[in-house]
Amino acid sequence: MDKIHILIGILLFALVTAVLYVWGLRKSAGQREDLDRILLNRCGNKVVKYLKKNGTITEKQVAAQINGVTAGEFWSRKRLVVQQPQKFAKQVIAFLVDQQYIQPAGQDRYQLKK
Repeated sequence: MDKIHILIGILLFALVTAVLYVWGLRKSAGQREDLDRILLNRCGNKVVKYLKKNGTITEKQVAAQINGVTAGEFWSRKRLVVQQPQKFAKQVIAFLVDQQYIQPAGQDRYQLKK
């Protein structure tokens, strides 16, 4: 009876270890996409907050707003930082237009969607 309990304990420990290992692999496999999504959301929130105060925004102003924004998950040391805001501003604008938060407001300007 004693050997059976030890064997069951070892098997349960191995099973739990395997489940945690597979879970960690799956989390790290999709981490880049998650960080991209988090960064787009944070930048989008900054732009929407700016638009609530100011009404309209240009691509240059979007780049200024998102410069240096970081994104990371609490369980990981990996972080994404906006280092080239001029390039990333186009992606943020496309994301916000696609999500129907903003709309074009004339010549190279955008406003909140009404």
